[in-house]
Amino acid sequence: MQAIDPTRGRTAIFIGSSVCEGCGATPGKGWAALAAQRLARNGWTSFNCAIGGQTTADILLRLERDVIAHRPAVCFVGLGLSNEGLPGAKDPAVPCGIYLSNLKKIVEALQGAGIFPIVGGVYPNDDYTMEESRYLHRVRDEMDLWDVPVLQWLDGLEEGKSGHYPAGWTADPWHPNDIGHAKYYEQIPQSVWALLDCPNP
Repeated sequence: MQAIDPTRGRTAIFIGSSVCEGCGATPGKGWAALAAQRLARNGWTSFNCAIGGQTTADILLRLERDVIAHRPAVCFVGLGLSNEGLPGAKDPAVPCGIYLSNLKKIVEALQGAGIFPIVGGVYPNDDYTMEESRYLHRVRDEMDLWDVPVLQWLDGLEEGKSGHYPAGWTADPWHPNDIGHAKYYEQIPQSVWALLDCPNP
């Protein structure tokens, strides 16, 4: 696994779509905001440039401008399969394949620029059917084999194997509320915080 470049200082950028942006949470309560607060308590500076509705292709288009050009040490990537078109897809394998392929390109671009990637995995959406949920889990399993830290949100954020959020965790069918975002934050493993040298919670 690539190491974090110590010459870059303790700087991090969050990039992704609406859940990474904090949609559904009150200000300062989104999972990325909670992570940024822990980073700050441990001497890190971080920025969030997530934009609601973005796809993996959108991130590839702005990765150089919004992340690579700023030379952070670490980049958190937070993207879901809903924006890729999984809900209602005629062939769920197509959006899943695009998602995985483009995420790999994002990871490779970050690594090529000397930036350490931490990738958010797939997460629930109350629009998913049971068939779509099966594809969601297939993507989760594939990402678990990657040689970069993957935040496996699905493991602690869905009701059974439904691909849906538990009752009371959402602001709407697509976004977690404060409770849900807190659950995202809690899913960040201690191994990641240790990697970032962030012992102060």
